[in-house]
Amino acid sequence: MGKWIKTRPKGEGESAQEACAPTSGKDELKIEKEAFEKIKGIISPRLGIEISHFDMISSISAVKRRSLLSKETTYEVNVDIEIPGEEGQMPEELENEIADALETIGSSLVKVIPSVKLHPMDKAKLDQLMSQHAFSPQDGSIPVLAVASGKGGVGKSSIAVNLAAAYAAMGKRPGLIDADVYGYSLSSMLGISERPRTVDSMLIPASAWGIKAVSLGMFAPDNKPILWRGPRLSRAFSQFINKTLWGDIEILIIDLPPGTGDMMISCAQMLPSSACLLVTTPQVSASLVASRSAVAFSKFNEKILGVVENMSFSDGEGKREYPFGKGGGEKAAEIVSKAAGRQVPLLAQIPLDSDISMLCDEGRPAILNEDGSLRSTPLAHLFSSLAEKIDGLIKADKIL
Repeated sequence: MGKWIKTRPKGEGESAQEACAPTSGKDELKIEKEAFEKIKGIISPRLGIEISHFDMISSISAVKRRSLLSKETTYEVNVDIEIPGEEGQMPEELENEIADALETIGSSLVKVIPSVKLHPMDKAKLDQLMSQHAFSPQDGSIPVLAVASGKGGVGKSSIAVNLAAAYAAMGKRPGLIDADVYGYSLSSMLGISERPRTVDSMLIPASAWGIKAVSLGMFAPDNKPILWRGPRLSRAFSQFINKTLWGDIEILIIDLPPGTGDMMISCAQMLPSSACLLVTTPQVSASLVASRSAVAFSKFNEKILGVVENMSFSDGEGKREYPFGKGGGEKAAEIVSKAAGRQVPLLAQIPLDSDISMLCDEGRPAILNEDGSLRSTPLAHLFSSLAEKIDGLIKADKIL
């Protein structure tokens, strides 16, 4: 019989497989390694994280059994999984998914009989892992992008949602915070109706379309208004940052409320390495108001990444129209460049597109197909290009 025994949580830079010490025969070890490869990427329904990434695979052992009546070799594969939670809260769907994955190991001459056992994770180990996986805004290892505007009604939320969706369609793992407490909308735009869970005092983000998201709207029943003042707003934002198990996200996007109030100040103070993406409309007078938030960010020495002009134009019957005028994006970029002391580019001009409102009302980002893949539309191409430009700026060390 072979066994992989976890003796400790994974060390820094160590893979889950390396944290297992094989003590098996050659044939058993081969089955055990294959079993690990089959189950390591399974997502914990409770945490929204791969079970290997959170050190939940306690042991894998294979027992070889030969039949005297056939040439087939049978392996009984025993897998122990440690689950953060109580004994009565073991997720049956996770157990079934692991068993189904193990059954695919077999061949014409090899049969696998899976045996999966779930048990609660030790509290000390859970606390240690929670500490390891907590989001650390100070180290700047994960890019943080604040989508902001000094003016309301410019479409910040649709920009934030579709930008996150573009990253997800590109194979990245985005996180999304709805910091617009009074005008929360991201949960409905993503089709999320369930309330986020908590494990060991940590908030577990909801997940949809490959995006991990938190919003006060997920806690407000029946479209209830939020009647909070400054200190409470700051505490809520702090919990979204510091008490949320974001896991292995690769970028965190924050949809800020309009203006230069408490949430913007909290974001700038708590996330000193964040960058600001300014959203405006084409109307020049509107861009003067919209640019105030980016100018305020610059007072905190935050990076101003660029400007997105939303509702720039409308294409209909072969003729391009500009219902809100022209020049607002360029004007905002000019104002912000002066405040930042460097050239801030106009990164994208997003058209008026009925898909944005219709599909968001259905709970689907406008640039995604029903299966989560990127649509073949000009709008989808624009957001994909915007995401690539942001990635390029990050890789060029203009943010980090």
